[in-house]
Amino acid sequence: MKKLIIFMTGLALLTAGCSGSNDSNNESASNPSGSSASTEEFSYPMPGSPELTFMNETLGGTPERLPIDDEYEKRTGIKIKNLGGAPMTDQKFSLMLASGELPDIFLNTWLQYPGGPEKAVEQGYILKLNDLIDQYAPNLKRTLQENPEIDKMIKTDDGTYYAFPFIRSEAGRVYGGPIIRKDWLDELNLKIPETMDEWHTVLTAFKEKKNAGAPVTFRTMFLGERTGGFAGAFGVMGNFYVNNGKVVYGYMEPDYKEYLRTMAQWYKEGLIDKDFASIDAPTVDKKMTSGDSGATIGWQFYIEKYNAAVQETDPKADFVAAPYPAAAKGQLPEFGQLDNAYAGTSSAAISATTKNVEAAMRWLDYAYSEEGRMLNTFGLEGVTYNMKDGKPVYTDLVVNNPEGLGSDQVMMKYAHGTNFPMIQQDNNLPAKYKQTAEALDVWRKTNHEKHLLPPVTPTAEEADEMSSIMNDINALVKEAELKIILGTEPVDNYDRYVQQMKDMGIERALEIQQAAYERYLKR
Repeated sequence: MKKLIIFMTGLALLTAGCSGSNDSNNESASNPSGSSASTEEFSYPMPGSPELTFMNETLGGTPERLPIDDEYEKRTGIKIKNLGGAPMTDQKFSLMLASGELPDIFLNTWLQYPGGPEKAVEQGYILKLNDLIDQYAPNLKRTLQENPEIDKMIKTDDGTYYAFPFIRSEAGRVYGGPIIRKDWLDELNLKIPETMDEWHTVLTAFKEKKNAGAPVTFRTMFLGERTGGFAGAFGVMGNFYVNNGKVVYGYMEPDYKEYLRTMAQWYKEGLIDKDFASIDAPTVDKKMTSGDSGATIGWQFYIEKYNAAVQETDPKADFVAAPYPAAAKGQLPEFGQLDNAYAGTSSAAISATTKNVEAAMRWLDYAYSEEGRMLNTFGLEGVTYNMKDGKPVYTDLVVNNPEGLGSDQVMMKYAHGTNFPMIQQDNNLPAKYKQTAEALDVWRKTNHEKHLLPPVTPTAEEADEMSSIMNDINALVKEAELKIILGTEPVDNYDRYVQQMKDMGIERALEIQQAAYERYLKR
């Protein structure tokens, strides 16, 4: 909350300071400084070896330079200095805006910007890209013309393009869910759980017969917001979603209270990690690989990581995906984990202060070319793959790595498989363990698709109002969840929290989201 207050205060001051410069910044979108539109055919590498600065959305210092970075520089002719990262809601991001020392390219979740992406353009931080796409981004332009649904997602209601998007492939939209020790189940003569009752039986057995100190462990982000988690069995999920054309807020739904009642009971029985409210990802990993926990909720690559770590000393260890739990046997849970093809993450906006707009556009546009697509998907020909009968085939560096690295670990160095401004392609990357490859089909079996709220864009005024309402409500629901699950408050107190949400303006927030949703459908 302190970070958000600092951010909002800083932006309020900056808005006043930038109000007189909007016209000049918008003009730079049509006549960018340091470059001019040219009718000549462009080809890579770009002459002059321009240099640009880049900041991503992952908090941390300057990342290690990888082979993919060198190859991008070689092919595009553009040098990139990576400044490290700062998520939109982090204090580092707001301080950077206040300083005026902006990177040439911001990779972030611009849908989360206070006031929305249009506000970021209006305040003079990032450029409106419409004219620039026509001038300098033929690959992105062609991609949008060929994919009208993507085009619909990545612009605002008034047609403003504000960033180069990361678009997930259909297969890439699901990437997380429950993970469980199948070897423990086999030992205990139990099947993979499919319902809440079966999960209760399994976790109780893990505690009593495997001496698991934390039968199931997970971080708070998996309670019911990033994924349906166990809440999906109750027909609810945290955050906003759609029920029969109406936008609802899951925390307000009566069945969310029943979900919390079950979680509080499990916690009281010692089935949920007593430390879940404060643990980080490395701690979850340690508990899963040490035998202290037998189940978690996490991402697909966790399965590969856990099997690789534990099977070195325990060859029988077997981490597999479990389906999202349903209310009853044979039913599908309403929620699991499913992203929109465009969720707003890893979207690259161009700073309004950059000295070489064309270079920034050309560097980003390369990913949407056929050559860029192949590089981002399969890496370097002759290194990570070779062409055979017109198809890429991975080399032993990937499939039988001499250092024992998993194929995904290798490809992270030589390609951009995810979280980069591009249209993601399915790379059919071989997994070291079949359990990893099988996970996504297990987790896809939900009704999540029909509830998914698309990437709507409230107007700048609506977004400001939404931020004012939701900042406090988001903090309130997290407080309520933890207090009830940890047993410091009875579950019936949740009714009081629901009333507080109403008093804080949740019904107005729902009106805004509904209006934005209806406008989105008309794009």
